[in-house]
Amino acid sequence: MGILIKANFKSKLTLKLSKYRYKDKNSAYQKEIFSELFTEFPQFKAHVAAYVERNYCGMVINDEDHSSPSTLINLLNFDEILMLNKWIIDRNGPRVVQQV
Repeated sequence: MGILIKANFKSKLTLKLSKYRYKDKNSAYQKEIFSELFTEFPQFKAHVAAYVERNYCGMVINDEDHSSPSTLINLLNFDEILMLNKWIIDRNGPRVVQQV
């Protein structure tokens, strides 16, 4: 039996997220974006959980062990965090995004 995730797919992005700079290679910036997405958007948390379960066999993301994004930031490498953050761009289809 699956777990139902309450997610409002019409929720608006915060100002910081709506101006996401996906080409910004600053690690601190990407970790900050990841943390905000993880805590504010259940659908992003589910997206990250699916990625981790698929690529880190045997590891399951749940709220007891991974209620904070910090444990996952320590697990994932920079390229993975960047790739997962690009979810912002993909969530509503193609759009213009600020570039650095």
